[in-house]
Amino acid sequence: MSTFISKLPFTGINWGECLSAYRTFLAQPAKGINHINAAQRYSNWDAWVRQRLEKQAEHLRGKTFRIDLAELSKLPADTLGGSYARHMLALGFDPNAFNNVFEDEDWLDQRATLSHDIYHVVTGCVASPLGEYGLAAFAIVQYRDMLNTFILSFVPLSLLRPNWTFPLLRNLWRGFKIGRQCQPIIGYAFEQNWEKPLSQVRQELGIGALYPQAQSA
Repeated sequence: MSTFISKLPFTGINWGECLSAYRTFLAQPAKGINHINAAQRYSNWDAWVRQRLEKQAEHLRGKTFRIDLAELSKLPADTLGGSYARHMLALGFDPNAFNNVFEDEDWLDQRATLSHDIYHVVTGCVASPLGEYGLAAFAIVQYRDMLNTFILSFVPLSLLRPNWTFPLLRNLWRGFKIGRQCQPIIGYAFEQNWEKPLSQVRQELGIGALYPQAQSA
């Protein structure tokens, strides 16, 4: 019975991994995310999301890419590449740390993984707990996936923190709004548009009107 419950055949979701995700996420977010990714890996939900995203990014099928932060950091700060490089360097992140785990057939996984911090820059959601909630709201509208559903399931608990209530609600509202107005972002070839002004990238994605010209990510 326990095996049946942990992976109900009509969903494919590994509920045991889901439980582990909830047990670990608050103390160890990365570990919790690994568990939720394992939970959804063979699920019908994940298959539906993947099919939908592959259709949106059909013109990019099979294309993987590498990111050279040293080169991008030479671009003006108001460009997509320049803004992204400064964001990553400030956080001490290496975008290519995951490349050795992806094969060519994993192009969609690689693109989605490397795009997370690009989305931070494009949406203006800062890399903070509240900013991550805003980005999750954006991503759930765009992806409709299990991972961001999981992250947003912690919203009720986070709203209990008095100093978070209104900033969190504001970030969620803005994330949902940007997500609804934005073109399918998985299909945008960021690697071909690093030199464009960030404002132009936002215009091309259909969200330019949400950002005053003077505002930067």
